[in-house]
Amino acid sequence: MDDIVAPRPAHLLLREETREAHEDTEASGGMRRLMDGELDVAGYEALLSAQLGLFEEWEADRAGWLADVVPQAGWSYVSRASLLRGDLAVASGARSYTSRPVEGRAPPVGASPARDAPAPAPAPAPAPAPVGASPARDAPVPAGASPAGDSIHYSATCWGELYVIEGSALGGRLIVRRLRELYPDRDHRFYAIGEEAPSAWRRFQHILDTQLHDDASRRAAVDGARRMFARFRQTLMEPAAHV
Repeated sequence: MDDIVAPRPAHLLLREETREAHEDTEASGGMRRLMDGELDVAGYEALLSAQLGLFEEWEADRAGWLADVVPQAGWSYVSRASLLRGDLAVASGARSYTSRPVEGRAPPVGASPARDAPAPAPAPAPAPAPVGASPARDAPVPAGASPAGDSIHYSATCWGELYVIEGSALGGRLIVRRLRELYPDRDHRFYAIGEEAPSAWRRFQHILDTQLHDDASRRAAVDGARRMFARFRQTLMEPAAHV
């Protein structure tokens, strides 16, 4: 009798299938210039503003899923848009900023949602300019659309998108050290989010494995992750983000 080969865990499949997209995103012009110290303060603020537009749109599109499915699965999402608004508020001198996101009382990454309510979804903001063209397989899902009109497929796609967002916190721990050298007077709460709970990534990977339990859901998650990488890549290449 032939041995039955168990399918790869979802988090490993996502890592392997999006490796190239991940590397391309890390090599984007805006991020490269940031890490090379080629951006002045205005350029850094423009980079934050560009990412704020992306997260305001994504969090508004996925608000229901973030408030319902994610905490039921055992995860608490911290609003990146709130952290970015806080960093930009400090940059503009509009207000002082503490370690708490601007909107709501979001728990730290990896907090137990069984007892901690998820961060409130930010109010919808005017949508930024549509994400630019990208390879056909990486084309973003239109705002607010369900990828196939199917709730299970839709949720799997969202998990793939969240995989990219939560995974970026790991890289953020390296980025924030560089930012503190370049811009020592800033809080850098957005990029420092991964420092609050560095071990949470393993728990998130386990949640992915339990939520993406069949081949169809894993493939939908891979597609969602690739699209999210494409959105990040386009955002980081926008001229306004790295002039």
